[in-house]
Amino acid sequence: MASALRRVAAAVLALLVILVLAPDRAPATVVVAKDFAALCAEADLIFVGTVTGIESRWTDASKQAIETLVTFGDLTWLRGAPRLSITLRFGGGEVDGLREEIAGAPHFTIGERRVIFAHDGRYVSPIVGFDQGALRVVDGDVGPVVVGAPAAPITEGALRLGAPPAGPAEPVPLDEFLGRVQQQLALPAGDTR
Repeated sequence: MASALRRVAAAVLALLVILVLAPDRAPATVVVAKDFAALCAEADLIFVGTVTGIESRWTDASKQAIETLVTFGDLTWLRGAPRLSITLRFGGGEVDGLREEIAGAPHFTIGERRVIFAHDGRYVSPIVGFDQGALRVVDGDVGPVVVGAPAAPITEGALRLGAPPAGPAEPVPLDEFLGRVQQQLALPAGDTR
């Protein structure tokens, strides 16, 4: 009986050692789903802009992490101090042939137009809802339309909690969408009509 108990204790100890010393898998990004009211309420900055610049760089001299600066111009402001251009900082990017990828982070292309709901400050992703507040503006049949945030190219490691990402299910004319944002911003705090 004592030898059987020792074998069980040794097996448990071995399992604990393996769990402690085993290499970790890549950490996951956990994203809580945001509805339209939450996007508006949580955003310090809301604007429509065109991506005019993308630059990745090391965050410090020891080259321990990479960040990407995304600059927007041709801006229409709905919330925040109006400026001619704004640069948002995102964790990750590619420098010197090395790539640091943040699962679920939005990706941008120079020349694309977006409606942005963002936090003011330093975040891995300043976009409200990590990527949910970066809605695309594309040409529609009768002018520009807003479409929902695209799925991130790399979904492995990104876990969404709650409802699907916020954003219109069907394309919405840009002017109509901006009107909806302005109506939501005019509501008293906490009102989610």
